[in-house]
Amino acid sequence: MPLIADSEKSLAAASLIRAGICDDADAGVLILQQHGGTRDELRELTLAVTTLAVRVLLSANGFNVAKTMKVIDQWIEQYGREAAVSGD
Repeated sequence: MPLIADSEKSLAAASLIRAGICDDADAGVLILQQHGGTRDELRELTLAVTTLAVRVLLSANGFNVAKTMKVIDQWIEQYGREAAVSGD
């Protein structure tokens, strides 16, 4: 399965990311309910969100893959430390 979703899933993914940016949990839950009802729908939505998030991160970093990877690696390190401390 390619990491590119159809227009409907891409729209849902963009809306879900927008809800996250706006800290709108109600909208996020609604989008998940409407587009993630089945395991296949949830998988497709997850791939669409991943694809769009990759494009957003690359765009924010001037499409510089090395710079984007550095940001991701910093996040992974930070979240790893936090998870180890909290026991999650």
